[in-house]
Amino acid sequence: MRGCAASLGWVLACVFLTTARAEESGPAASGSLAWISSDKLDLVGTVNAELPLANAGPWRIFASLGAVTAIEKSTSNFTFLVDRVSYAARFGARRGLVGHGEVEVFAGESGMMAVDAPGRARVRVVGAAWETSGFHDGFGPIGWSGRASLAAVVEHHGVDASAEAAGGVRYLGRVSKGGRVFAGVDADFEALLGSDGGTDLTIGPRVDFDLGGDRRFGLFVRWLHGGNPLGLATDGVLGGFEFAEGLHPTGPREIPPEIAGSCSAGGGDGGRGVVRLDIRVASPPFWGGTYGEIEVDGNVLTAADVDDLFYLYDVGVAHPFSSWRAGLWFHHRSNHVLADANPTVTSINVLETGVESAGWNRSEPGVLLGRAGAIDVQLRAGWLIDSSFGEDASWHAYGGVRWASPELGPARIYLSAAAERGDVGGSAYAVGVLLPRGWDVRVEVRHDEQIFSADQRATLGIGTLRY
Repeated sequence: MRGCAASLGWVLACVFLTTARAEESGPAASGSLAWISSDKLDLVGTVNAELPLANAGPWRIFASLGAVTAIEKSTSNFTFLVDRVSYAARFGARRGLVGHGEVEVFAGESGMMAVDAPGRARVRVVGAAWETSGFHDGFGPIGWSGRASLAAVVEHHGVDASAEAAGGVRYLGRVSKGGRVFAGVDADFEALLGSDGGTDLTIGPRVDFDLGGDRRFGLFVRWLHGGNPLGLATDGVLGGFEFAEGLHPTGPREIPPEIAGSCSAGGGDGGRGVVRLDIRVASPPFWGGTYGEIEVDGNVLTAADVDDLFYLYDVGVAHPFSSWRAGLWFHHRSNHVLADANPTVTSINVLETGVESAGWNRSEPGVLLGRAGAIDVQLRAGWLIDSSFGEDASWHAYGGVRWASPELGPARIYLSAAAERGDVGGSAYAVGVLLPRGWDVRVEVRHDEQIFSADQRATLGIGTLRY
């Protein structure tokens, strides 16, 4: 996982170097959750984000991040048993060919890490791809579209491979004239070529709903053959749903519906590394503006003794009012170890209510204070459903505050503090800078009682892009 952290850190460093030249276009993001008919797995979750960085003549420079989480059967106390995590990080450039789609060159890393068990493998690649025009749109072209890529492996660990190939084809047709419902089929493959080669193949029908603003909600059924050692390593039938949002101009969007989140990477004392990939989906409004939302937040914190992986899941409903929103959520956190034996997976589950300002966990402040700057606040508290930490308290609460200075040119300096209390606790304090286009650079001191590392305190330098 340290290789993954280093790779993502390198990608984000490249982003910082090109931000000043970036064009006015925001990231694309997608996320899906599927049930699988497999003796090995119960659920498969994916998150992906493509971050446009700059224009260099006809070329569009980008970074992309993605992760696939294979979830085993859960225990009776809501604890998720994770089998493995597959990931991919790319840095590349893409340009259009008039009337002939788009061509792409890229470099990056693909890998797999076992969770709560020994095992990891990765390849670093340099390659090229071709795709039809609009393949990266959130909704995608009507009719046929596709993509194909081939990359040479320049370094490998835990797996013997010489090349990586991938591709996909998709067909969408309108179900009713003038409607926003479409039906079709898609097929994808990811192959590793070499002594430890193998192919992941999926194919099946889908139904897509156009949410407007190049956003979609889809339902799909796919047959999976899992032969790639960096993939899911199982066969089965997948059935699930997907949200996606395409590249779009920066600035305010009609929300909800919303697909948003953040990508983070950094390092700190003791050679520690940190990586985070967060995606948040809000439904179209109902009941006078109330909307449903799902947030999946995956985090890795490395250490000298053990690499921690922890997921936070929030599912609930919220209602906006003025610069605030109030809601009711189910909150789950599941704590794991990467590529090492771990006999005890821990978790905490809370049914909570709370309030937060519109700018909380966003790049732009939500409550402006004039010459005093701006402030954002979050407070959530509720009933502890169950916990792996003794259940010494029947309640659990957490929250935070972020004060940002008045605008200093294009930036704002900020201070933030957060705390968690109840059956288990933690805290985080940071000083940082909010930069244009969703960038956040900070130094953070955190204490987390839920991680497995012997040293539960860390001082970290972190770069975050919120989209």
